[in-house]
Amino acid sequence: MITFICGGVRSGKTRFAERLLLASSCKNLHYVATGVVTDEEMKERVTRHQQDRQRSERAWTTWEQPTDLHELAFSSSDAVLIDCLTTWVTNEMMKHEKIPPGKLAKGLSKRLGKLLQQPGDLVIVSNDVSRGMPSSFTMVRDYIYLLGQMNQWLVKHSDQAVEMVFGQPYFHKGVER
Repeated sequence: MITFICGGVRSGKTRFAERLLLASSCKNLHYVATGVVTDEEMKERVTRHQQDRQRSERAWTTWEQPTDLHELAFSSSDAVLIDCLTTWVTNEMMKHEKIPPGKLAKGLSKRLGKLLQQPGDLVIVSNDVSRGMPSSFTMVRDYIYLLGQMNQWLVKHSDQAVEMVFGQPYFHKGVER
């Protein structure tokens, strides 16, 4: 089962994703962290997420993977949470800054496609950044375009698509478990 969860910043996406995976019948739980600690706020968020998993009723294996998600390997006995696509796309965009957004979207989709076929359950968290005012900065517009393309691609390839609003899940594709 592939579940895509999207929403605004601090809308409850990760908490909901973790609850989904805790209910998974898969033997192993994996948390793929794509963030890079760059400031005190990010450090606090990472620490909070780590503490949440440590207090969990099931054990989690954590992977720090800011880029190259396609290098990870999982099996059908694994339930995997990728948190989050937003920072992974940022990291890949910075790593490949000379590649045009459309071409980069195709390459990233191909890499994610490999990962989608591996685990028993996969939950991918992303932010919705497309509802704001258009930016006058080319890099910001390119990023919004790239993340939007990746989000749409994931919805197409997911069994469930969930939007989190104020901590409440709204299912746009698939049904609530």
